[in-house]
Amino acid sequence: MTAEQLTDALRARFPDLSVRPVDTAPSATVEPATLHGHMRFLRDELAFDMLEAVYRLFCSEARASLMVRVVLPRRAARVPTVSDIFRTAEWHEREAAEMFGIEFEGHPDPRRLLLPDDLEGHPLLKDFTHPNLRRLPETA
Repeated sequence: MTAEQLTDALRARFPDLSVRPVDTAPSATVEPATLHGHMRFLRDELAFDMLEAVYRLFCSEARASLMVRVVLPRRAARVPTVSDIFRTAEWHEREAAEMFGIEFEGHPDPRRLLLPDDLEGHPLLKDFTHPNLRRLPETA
């Protein structure tokens, strides 16, 4: 499946979807409320069978890839889990929740993976501070 064919299939099924080419693979931007339906369509109807971090999908049969982006607010970011569609999302969603503070609604196992349970904040956010960490100086 070519990038153009994939883009056409997405636009035919979801006419309001913003799809644009990025490198050699199309990139789709979706609203959190529609993510689950889009991901199910991609898996069930277009045969995408592997999910990579940050909703990077690959269809091994057609050798096609697609990046799905969800626009979220910086604070109180919430999106439905897709771990019931792609099992590998369980780990990636837990890591994103821990490091960036994104809440994955309906996730089956929201426990932390890497950091202590008593650590407050999300280390990969720009405004994260911790008494034992020092920030690099801002560049001009």
